Amino acid sequence: VSTQSTGRTTRKAGGESKAATAKRAAREAARVSDQPVRVTSEKLAVKNIAFEASADELKQLFAAFGQVKKLRAPKKHDGSLRGFAFVTYATKKEAQTAADALKHTHFYGRHLVIESASSDAGVQ
Repeated sequence: VSTQSTGRTTRKAGGESKAATAKRAAREAARVSDQPVRVTSEKLAVKNIAFEASADELKQLFAAFGQVKKLRAPKKHDGSLRGFAFVTYATKKEAQTAADALKHTHFYGRHLVIESASSDAGVQ
């Protein structure tokens, strides 16, 4: 993508300045991040977890929003977390509360990505 300099502002070939592009990107990011997490079950998928974190720390974080029935955090061969986990609450309402409250949370310096996970239907 080529740019053209027109005095004070630098414009992309399409005509939009860098400042306008940055503002549009910021608005889009804010719009997406302000959307509530759609929770369809009691189970949440949590991504982008720091490898240094422990399952106990995650359970403590999520327990503040309801009764955590189960927390599954797969580990690598060296014992550190693989970077994702599944949290199952007693009710769908507790899962929704946790998802809404923690969607902007940084844990060990990493932004947690929280999504609804499907309930265990078993392997068929």
